[in-house]
Amino acid sequence: MDIAGALQKLEKPELEALLGRLLSDYTAPAFGVLPKREVDLLVFRTLRDAGLIRSEAALYQVMADLRVSRSKARNLMFDLEIRQAQAGQLDDQVRSVIMNDSYFRDANWFVLEVENPVVQAHLREICRRARVVTDASFNPSLVRLPVSGLASVLEEFMTADQQAEVKRGLYRAGKLDDPSFRGLMKRALSDLAGRFAGKVGGEVMDGAIGAVGEFLQPILSGDQEAITDIWSGIYS
Repeated sequence: MDIAGALQKLEKPELEALLGRLLSDYTAPAFGVLPKREVDLLVFRTLRDAGLIRSEAALYQVMADLRVSRSKARNLMFDLEIRQAQAGQLDDQVRSVIMNDSYFRDANWFVLEVENPVVQAHLREICRRARVVTDASFNPSLVRLPVSGLASVLEEFMTADQQAEVKRGLYRAGKLDDPSFRGLMKRALSDLAGRFAGKVGGEVMDGAIGAVGEFLQPILSGDQEAITDIWSGIYS
């Protein structure tokens, strides 16, 4: 990590602000009383604020930049971001993961790759509230939940009006008739997972990272017309 080179690119007011904040926080409430964990966190935050470590950097990149273990890098990211996180922003980040970094596995599991430890913790809390059991035993960056449980997680994100729009869109797309939102979504998502895990156009599409988001985006936004248009292909 070229600290000197990166600092030279900053304007003097930026450098003064970074140094002032670092020294002020280090000497509060008194010089030398902060535990090492807090000192490490102050320096890590300063490195990010200075642009030496990107705020969206992957876990491995933080490990490489700081030359620390996975556990150390993960703890630094979690401790810093949990103090800055806001529930609304975390919800948006979980939605982004669902749409962009997720896939079906064996038609039975919905798998999400979540490197950010705070976003992962927020996702797990959403799953806990929805009474969905998750599994990360194979890889700590992967969160696996049953496809049927995904319906419960999606329900957490939607208002009653949005759920009504989703139901109408799915009724029109596939002639599904379950009166409850959760029951309808379980059926629809199971059909979608089976389609992705099966053969489509002669190719096995087990996984299909990114493509799944095309179907989930209109669900999350409660767009009835888009749901009918996109999901009709599942039932054609």
